Amino acid sequence: MWTTLAPLIGVLLGGLMSMLAQRSAGRALERGEARRSVRERAEARRNERLTHLIAFLSAVQEAERVAVDRYHHNLADEQWQARASQVLDRVWVTQKTIHVLCASEVSEAARSLAWAVQEVIRKGPEDPGEPQDEKVWAHIHPSRQAFLDLVRDQLS
Repeated sequence: MWTTLAPLIGVLLGGLMSMLAQRSAGRALERGEARRSVRERAEARRNERLTHLIAFLSAVQEAERVAVDRYHHNLADEQWQARASQVLDRVWVTQKTIHVLCASEVSEAARSLAWAVQEVIRKGPEDPGEPQDEKVWAHIHPSRQAFLDLVRDQLS
């Protein structure tokens, strides 16, 4: 009787071991796929945030040029006012996308930078002396530097 049961038990044990090995390999493959998917989604989100951060910096840079045109080149005509209004709208819209997509610290830094840019366009630099272009940049620099430092830390 043991002679006929031994091969049957061996076949059953072998089949069970094979099934467990296949199941374990399948689970490992699923976990690997899940990790890869998570990494791909995180990279896509990072790229989306980076795109919007660059758009915000581009809008801020354009706003700096508008302020320099006003206070260094003494432009204040209707064309300048329309340009200033458009660029401030772009700054605030891109700041809001950062608010939606990025961490709250980055959003607050972007908001501070947007306020600094808006203030320098509307009121001018605090020091009325020459050269005004450097005064505009000096007014914006602390907010811009804080924003850039925070973004660099968040992206690395």
